[in-house]
Amino acid sequence: MRVQTTIAMALLAGCNLAYAAPAMQPGLWEIRTRMDVPGMPAGMGQHTAQVCYRPSDVEDASKTVPKNKDCDLKDYKLVGNTASWRMECRGENQMTATGTFTYAGTSYTGTSKMTMKRDGQTMNITQSYAAKRIGDCK
Repeated sequence: MRVQTTIAMALLAGCNLAYAAPAMQPGLWEIRTRMDVPGMPAGMGQHTAQVCYRPSDVEDASKTVPKNKDCDLKDYKLVGNTASWRMECRGENQMTATGTFTYAGTSYTGTSKMTMKRDGQTMNITQSYAAKRIGDCK
């Protein structure tokens, strides 16, 4: 009976860990983004930015998902160290997107796939993210 209880407790502990915050450290992060858009020359959609993630941002990893005020984050899930989500944006450039980030303490990688309509045309865009912690926030 004691062995069964120990195994059951270990399984429950593992389940709780699957929904814990990712192992991501607060601080100043450099995020490199590459955007692939059909018809755009390779290398045109690359961008690097620096973002300060506070302790409250890394406790709620949904705050690390890039979005603007016209977008709503939906179906956000964190399992282990991988987050997935869906996003809907309204306004002039209506868009839907799905994405994933995988966190690794001082780095994360991810992708998002977006579909937007512009000038009557449907555009499918893929973004790749590679981020690393570069120091403390200033």
